[in-house]
Amino acid sequence: MKNHAQNLSFWMQSLPANMLEFPQPILQSEYDVAIVGAGFSGLWLAYYLKQAQPEWKIAIFEAKHIGYGASGRNGGWLSTNIPIVIGNLLKNPRWAKQDVVHLQRQIIDTIAEVANVCEREQIDCDLHQGGLMFIATSDAQASRLQDYHAEELAHGFLPHEIQWLGADAAKQHINIDIMQAATHYQYGARIHPAKLVLGLARKVIALGVDIFENTPVQNLSTHTVYLSHQAVKGQHIIACTEGYTDQLLQDGKVIPVNSSIIMTQVLPASFWERVGWQNNELLGDMAHVYMYAQKTADYRILFGGRGAPYQYGSRDAGDGELDHVTTAQLLQRLRELFPRQDFQVDTAWKGSLGVTRDWNASVTFDDKTGLGFIYGFGGNGVAPTHLAARTMTDRILGKHTALTTLPWNDYVCPTWEGEPWRWLGIQSMYQLLGLADQVENRLQLKKSVFFANTAYQICGLE
Repeated sequence: MKNHAQNLSFWMQSLPANMLEFPQPILQSEYDVAIVGAGFSGLWLAYYLKQAQPEWKIAIFEAKHIGYGASGRNGGWLSTNIPIVIGNLLKNPRWAKQDVVHLQRQIIDTIAEVANVCEREQIDCDLHQGGLMFIATSDAQASRLQDYHAEELAHGFLPHEIQWLGADAAKQHINIDIMQAATHYQYGARIHPAKLVLGLARKVIALGVDIFENTPVQNLSTHTVYLSHQAVKGQHIIACTEGYTDQLLQDGKVIPVNSSIIMTQVLPASFWERVGWQNNELLGDMAHVYMYAQKTADYRILFGGRGAPYQYGSRDAGDGELDHVTTAQLLQRLRELFPRQDFQVDTAWKGSLGVTRDWNASVTFDDKTGLGFIYGFGGNGVAPTHLAARTMTDRILGKHTALTTLPWNDYVCPTWEGEPWRWLGIQSMYQLLGLADQVENRLQLKKSVFFANTAYQICGLE
């Protein structure tokens, strides 16, 4: 219990103590599958492997507690966002536009699949399928939003699935005074991520999966997981460690980038009557230093962004303590959207997400060694981790399916530069992006400021 209490996310803090307690099983010397990481990727992988091979012995090893990392700290967006930068993917001759479309369609379908599993397995995670809105609050943002809308239509979305809304139509969904335009996505769902990750853990335990909390893995090799006190054999060994991947693999492929969140106190009925937001859409914007939000099931607003994004030496977010400056910055932005409400912060925290050098995710498996890796979701992992786990399931089982042709299969991510260049590059990017937002707003620019692309290029987003 002490380990869970140190995790500062609202999601974990809001749950009763009995939801955080899990039995510690007896460690076996050998398993059919050993999974490292008890977050969404690892748990979904165990779930689908058990559906396919119920007789298999499967163990999950977690360094802290179930959902300690991004799976228990995120913004609760079950969205259709894909964890790739299309331009970077298409530089690889293996992949073409139709592969991007294929991935996008699979992730769209994943929203319904997750909802179906939650209903079938009776996992109550406050899931509400209200869609998603990206909004523009300036002319420059509206220009970017138009370009983004066209790109989405070109890479997998059908016209009825993503609709352009002018200011008046958009305000019928969420009444934000400074909103100029929006795109409304048909698919997308709000969730309580800790309820989902813990509910999924209970299900896989009921199916016979052993989950070992507070059991860090020191190293991996062919068919062997090395714990602090012994080695455990595994026919298949899969690392599902996202922002903590480099601590294990130490290959420079993934770094932890921190995202920060505030949760308001419960808001009064008068606020919701004025604002609307009746369908509980997920909410994001087109600022360079963007925000993301949701209306929670208990009538709060979760509001997140990229404050204090990277710490020197790839240090992770720890237990999630968020500094006062970043908290104030997020609160100020929330008040800009809803200026007539005196918001009070209930909880503030941060978490580490996994980012590759080109921002593309990878699902890699070697059937000769039995070693596999899932990582690089860049903050878009709630739905894609589910799809990635299903992809890895088919890979482990030796199947050739629509999922094993997705463009993240065996995707080789480039290596990040060493320090101090890594820190300097990322800090420079975010400083330039913040400045770009300021210049665009102050000068009321019609288009993105000229140096914004330079900022994206520094860290591989263009």
